[in-house]
Amino acid sequence: MIDALCMSGSYPFRHLTMSTRAVAERLASEGFRECFMFNLTALFHRDPWWGNLDFTREETEADCRVHKLAVFNPDYEDRVRVREYVKMGFVGFVTSPIYHGYRLTGRRVLGNLAEALNNGALVILDLVEDPRQLHRAYAFRFRLRLGELSDALRRLSNGIEGEVRILLSHFPYSDLVNLRNLYSGPVYVDLASSQVLGAPYSHVEELVKLYGSSNVVLSTGFMMKYPKSSVLKLQLSKIPDEDKGKIATLNAHRLYGV
Repeated sequence: MIDALCMSGSYPFRHLTMSTRAVAERLASEGFRECFMFNLTALFHRDPWWGNLDFTREETEADCRVHKLAVFNPDYEDRVRVREYVKMGFVGFVTSPIYHGYRLTGRRVLGNLAEALNNGALVILDLVEDPRQLHRAYAFRFRLRLGELSDALRRLSNGIEGEVRILLSHFPYSDLVNLRNLYSGPVYVDLASSQVLGAPYSHVEELVKLYGSSNVVLSTGFMMKYPKSSVLKLQLSKIPDEDKGKIATLNAHRLYGV
């Protein structure tokens, strides 16, 4: 299996910390042979450069091969920074409007995201944390609207030649269903859930119907989520075994181009 999105680093609201190697070893114990990982610490800074730089220096030797993703703030960083991240060996970019507080449809933002897409895959992260330990700062957090998201996806996909390699990660199931009424173009979605124990496995079947089996990937969201929940959702779903195989392995390679 291949984990299309996991994370290491520090999560300040829950005093949760795991090294890159520890995350990879845990995923290896769950049967994953490859994973795509970003540094969670970098997500909590307006300028994620130093978090990404520290991430490149972390040891990754484990039975689960680690492909590293850079956290990217298109409202603060620029196209030059994108090229620097590529030189540092990152194979994709993770951006989160709800953490960095920007509008996806801003001219500067769209220009920088388009540059990121031309240099790797783009992950738009809508990570919703454990509701049992809500921090008071959450009440003031920026919200991502579906109309804004669909407009941004449409404009980004129209400006890209070739396959559109955008992943919507950790979005609530209801948002992914409603988004299909607003945007019918190409996009990847994952099985990571905003719920602590994972969404019902029947959601896998619905996502395959809406987005196609070639556009759904397996993401655990570990270290923030339990790694088994996404795996069990896929195994218990009633989709064909051929589709399960694509979701567990092939689709992640297509998304990231590695």
